[in-house]
Formats: sequence, structure tokens, C-alpha cells
Amino acid sequence: MKGEQLALSVQLRSTASFDTYFAGPNEAALAALRELHDSPIGGIYLFGPDGVGKSHLLLATARHFQQQGLRVAYLPLANFAERPIELLDGADEADLLALDDLDIVSADRDWAYALIRRFDKLRANQRRWLVSASHATDRLDCAIPDLRTRLHQSARFGLRALDDADRSRWLRENALARGLELPDEAARWLIHHLPRDAASLIAALDTLDHASLSAKRRLTLPFVQKTLG
Repeated sequence: MKGEQLALSVQLRSTASFDTYFAGPNEAALAALRELHDSPIGGIYLFGPDGVGKSHLLLATARHFQQQGLRVAYLPLANFAERPIELLDGADEADLLALDDLDIVSADRDWAYALIRRFDKLRANQRRWLVSASHATDRLDCAIPDLRTRLHQSARFGLRALDDADRSRWLRENALARGLELPDEAARWLIHHLPRDAASLIAALDTLDHASLSAKRRLTLPFVQKTLG
């Protein structure tokens, strides 16, 4: 199946899991995603600004389905310079269709019709979909009103950014998962000197993990500053 082949060709980040997502104010969304496979709802629509973890949650859910031996079609739409409708071929045969950054294509009439057909077939076959976008469904630029109607039938969760205290706890928990102890002052330095989106902070932890192992040093504020500064 083309959708399955596409999904398997996309490298799912090893850090993208439910366990590495610090939910903070987004606990309800995380709980719904954990139960999506067994839930009576057909799909979930996540929305919010950059940096709140939408892509992380899509990847984590895709990984969760794959670990259960289920078929996943995952499309990070922002990663494709060209977006032919054929990207969706076979996607409605997957157990989960995950579409990241839907607002990139929702205003395109051909894409809107194609998405409506896929969502209808997924619902008829009792399969699941997961969508992310920047805005709530009533603010999404849709070429066809019926697309908004389909999305509005999903369970919808607006994701909120973590505050500094939550972000610091999330960083320390991710560090501990790697066997690293990240001091409070080092976590605060990372938050105030690096981009605050999850991908950038995880990348910083990757760098610190390798540097700490190579230098055989524990993490201290001076070591973190020297490594990343």
C-alpha cells in the first residue's frame, strides 16, 4: 500500500514519544491521543502556535500505532516542496492517517475534496485520523466548507505553551531519561538563551548528552554554557 510505504519512509524521531512529552496544560489532549485507537471518536484535531508540540504528538501517536503492529500514513506537509494529491494515495487504508500542518493545503480546492473523501472513508471503515494546524477549525482557511465540517466533527484540542516552570521541569525530566542530571540553573539558562520550541530544546539535550559522554563530565552551568554558548 502506498500510504504504508510512505509512512515507513519517514524517519520518526526517537525522542518523539508520549513519555517525552511534558503535557502541562495539555493533559487532556495527551490522554485522548493515548486512547485514540480504542476510542469511539474518529479523529483528533490539534491546533496552536508553533512550539507547543503538535508535531511531537503526531509523531508520538504514529509511533504508538506502529508499535501495536498497525499501519500508519504520516504526512508532514511542510516538508514537501511540492504537494501533489497523490501523496494521499492509499492513506485511507491505514489504521491511522496523521496530517501535520493541514493549513498548508486546506485552502487548495483539490486537496480539500481529496481530504473529504479520505476522512469519509476512514470514518466508514472505523479507522482513525489525527490532524494538526495553527488555528481552530472555525478560523481555518478551507476551500470547501464541507472540509471544515468534517474537521469540526473531530475531538478538538487547543494546545497551550508551557510556562517557564513547566518547561524547566520538562527539560530536567528529559535529561533524566537519558541518565543526565540537569541542574535547575542550567535548565533556566537553556530556556532563556535558546529557542523555546520542543525540537530546539531536545536538540540541545542531544548535544549535551554527546558532549557529557565525550568529556566524561557531569552537566553544570559552566559546562552547558561552554558547550552551547
